[in-house]
Amino acid sequence: MRAPKGKVWISFDKPTFVEGEGVVGKVNVQAQEYIQSLGVRVEARVFENYEEMVWVTLPNNQRIQERQHRQNVLFSRDVQVTGPNDFGSGPTQTFPFSVGIPPCRATRGGATVENSIKAVVQVKGRPDLTGQTQVAFVPPSSMPQPMQGYMPPGYPVPQGYGPPGYNPGYNPNPAYGVPMGPGYGQPMPGYGMPPQGQVPQQQVAQVRCKYCQSLMNQNSANCPNCGAHQ
Repeated sequence: MRAPKGKVWISFDKPTFVEGEGVVGKVNVQAQEYIQSLGVRVEARVFENYEEMVWVTLPNNQRIQERQHRQNVLFSRDVQVTGPNDFGSGPTQTFPFSVGIPPCRATRGGATVENSIKAVVQVKGRPDLTGQTQVAFVPPSSMPQPMQGYMPPGYPVPQGYGPPGYNPGYNPNPAYGVPMGPGYGQPMPGYGMPPQGQVPQQQVAQVRCKYCQSLMNQNSANCPNCGAHQ
């Protein structure tokens, strides 16, 4: 007995899901002939795929070791999406669904874990119409985290945050922007003048002694070095 003409496939609401998060999507059914359905369901499975060496017997009764693929079912859950329904040629019909798949880890070395969801259109008296796809999960730690203190545009600003006038309540200095008193910005009285009572010494010209050629004040009568009268 042949399967009905048509196809069924799954579309997810987003490309990846966080581990422990419910898988949400839609079952899409497109019939190319009249199909009397007993209902639509999704089958969630977690498979563990691995290979192992087994002994096999050849047609000539020779026994050899051969590497064969094996598969274990780590998790299984079926969710009924809709009850009995008739499908006919026409536009694609969609049915939303949600199913939980717990995080599963391989139980043996070298094995891989496959998260799968299959959509099944149960057909009365004929083979079912099915479509299968895999689900991508990411650990919670790999999801992007908001930066500490970051506030996106449009986020309400706390009271008192921002420069003056930006948000009421912010007033780091009550006198900010108020003109200062008279003399603000002017040099202090006496700034740059020598202290009172101190008169700067006047520079005296230097000449050389006529006898020993040592430097001496021009007003001196005798050389401080040799004592000669000038």
